[in-house]
Amino acid sequence: MDNSIYQFLFSIFAFILGAAVGSFLNVCIYRLPRELSVNEPRRSFCPACKKPIPWHQNLPLISWLVLRGRCGNCGSKIAFRYFAVELLTALLFLAIWQSFSWPMAIAYWIFVSFLIVGTFVDFEHFIIPDRVTIGGIIAGFAVSLAVPALMD
Repeated sequence: MDNSIYQFLFSIFAFILGAAVGSFLNVCIYRLPRELSVNEPRRSFCPACKKPIPWHQNLPLISWLVLRGRCGNCGSKIAFRYFAVELLTALLFLAIWQSFSWPMAIAYWIFVSFLIVGTFVDFEHFIIPDRVTIGGIIAGFAVSLAVPALMD
């Protein structure tokens, strides 16, 4: 296979990874300001009926479109923000991957993930949780040690 096929495949991977990470970021955006655990319950749930969302109704980007922004259980509206965060994260992961080497891209993916969570929580609640700011500081130090090229 030539290099352009690898570029294409890794671009698809970066986009899909970004959408999946965006799905988790939505969990953080919803739960952190409400002081809920991001890992309990393990499954995503409808904000209205609180029923767990089955995996086939929780596919990043696709499920929101197929279900027309509604809960598959109770039919209540699921905010456009969920789709927007997944798409924004996917596009940013793709753009970062196409612009930087792997170690740098991973570092920037971590950075942009913290920014997305902080930004969207702030938009809705006018706060940035300490877990985002302190977590971002710790991640920044760790990544700067792991990827010294960031300091150039």
